[in-house]
Amino acid sequence: MDVDKLLVIAVIAGFCLGPHRLASHTRRLTGFLRQLRAWADTTKAQIEEEAGVDIDWSELDPRRYDPRRIIRDALTQSPVPPPADRPEPPTAPDRPMQARPMQARPMQARPRTGVDHDI
Repeated sequence: MDVDKLLVIAVIAGFCLGPHRLASHTRRLTGFLRQLRAWADTTKAQIEEEAGVDIDWSELDPRRYDPRRIIRDALTQSPVPPPADRPEPPTAPDRPMQARPMQARPMQARPRTGVDHDI
């Protein structure tokens, strides 16, 4: 959220709750956010301790998977040359391939069963 949106929410809450109730609700909200942050930190520490490795949490950030960012990064990267151990992909032949005419296959007759399943 932007600061502008938070300011609008605060002004609306101030009108709806009044100055006395707004202060108490603000204290409760900040206390809840502190508890939430502490819970997240202890959960991260517990996961790292149980996994036995140091986890890079920035790689798990969901903001990395924004489609606009992925496309922008793909368009701004320079093309990567193929590795030297892999041969170059085959190129198109110098002369165009000749089209061969299709051969018609005769139709096979199916036995009649008395029931039309083709309808």
